[in-house]
Amino acid sequence: MDGRYREPNVMRFAAAFALTAIAAASCARSSPPATAPATASQAVRSAPQKVILQASDVPADYLLETDDAMSPQQLADGLSTSTKMLEQRGASGYVRAFKQPDQQFRCCLIDSILITTSDANAARAVFVDFRASALALGSTETDLGEKVGDDSRVLVFQQPTADGDDLTTMTVLFRYANVVDAVEVTGRPGSFERFYVLDFARKQLARLRADLERT
Repeated sequence: MDGRYREPNVMRFAAAFALTAIAAASCARSSPPATAPATASQAVRSAPQKVILQASDVPADYLLETDDAMSPQQLADGLSTSTKMLEQRGASGYVRAFKQPDQQFRCCLIDSILITTSDANAARAVFVDFRASALALGSTETDLGEKVGDDSRVLVFQQPTADGDDLTTMTVLFRYANVVDAVEVTGRPGSFERFYVLDFARKQLARLRADLERT
């Protein structure tokens, strides 16, 4: 191996779908004012391509690396459930990721895994499955310091590499109305801070909220 970063499988939820962005690790930002949670009847309706993290949400020197819908089987495998169960929940997945165009990898990969469901109850079930699958694969759960959306968790996964220098993936997993989203940053240990990941999660939530409030 030449020590360069190799993109992992898209459905490695615990480590995350690895895709990229800069990590000029931020200093702490103040938490935004609390907002009212979505009501049971509200839902995000727009196509995932329109509400998932956009190029304008990440640093300008990062390029779109992946922009794909997940197959039902990919999503079922990642959530450790069945395609039949996903169908009952009206669940479908979409991934968008951004990557800096260089050969060496230190930091960072940025991606958003967006799962749309039929309603808030289905989203709750998907949220539980996502969290359980990530923990079963070796992620650890840490305190976020604030709530994102209607419910949220922070998951951290250490991924060994051939050169002996692990990669760290930090995931902000959150639920909002009928959507579950995992915003993830991957990099070498110490190359970014949780505030960096949280900033992208806030931007993702803002896009979902804006869509819901238009409908």
